[in-house]
Amino acid sequence: MKGQNRSIADCIYKHLKSKIQDCDYMPGETLHEKQLCEQLECGRTPLREALLALKKENLVEIFPRSGIRIKPLTQEYVNEIYQLRKLLESTVTSKFCHVYDKSVLLTYDDRFQTLDTADDRAYYAMDTQFHLFLIRATGNHTLIEFYKSLMQVQYRIGMYASRLQTAVKNDTYPQHHAIIQAILNEDAAEIERVTAAHVNRSLVISLKAVRLCALAEQ
Repeated sequence: MKGQNRSIADCIYKHLKSKIQDCDYMPGETLHEKQLCEQLECGRTPLREALLALKKENLVEIFPRSGIRIKPLTQEYVNEIYQLRKLLESTVTSKFCHVYDKSVLLTYDDRFQTLDTADDRAYYAMDTQFHLFLIRATGNHTLIEFYKSLMQVQYRIGMYASRLQTAVKNDTYPQHHAIIQAILNEDAAEIERVTAAHVNRSLVISLKAVRLCALAEQ
């Protein structure tokens, strides 16, 4: 029975995490245990196990007798995520520019050029995959795992901006092409410049989404 509950809890965890990441459950939204049990046709024990796992990943907040809240995206939190991205990506791509497989970079360039920007999930999944590829060049497993968790947050921020219609995707190819070209040229100074510009652009879009939501709640 315990193993069965664990399996059910894993399924619930994956289902809820997907809905949180895709912003089917919006940041700040309140859910209730009874309602979730009815929707998912499950018992409270596996649901609570799944919710505790999501809490550890900073995706939900649990308030006894008050419900579950999807972790809000605040201006402070968004700024912290982007500060880390700017530091990591600019440093790694400039220092390891000679390591990257140029054929893989050219493949990414082709994929960004033909990417369907109307498909939010595909768009942000591709963006996450590319930036993670850049960090993998370090071979530092601790850093890579940390960056994976960072980009999970980034994915949710992107989906959130799309839901609130503040996302801007029409220049995604030029932005990524500039990064790829600078790496292909192994131009460290240009890599730092275009990477910082790309992250800053994304930060502005994300902050607009957070501020728009804050104004709506006033």
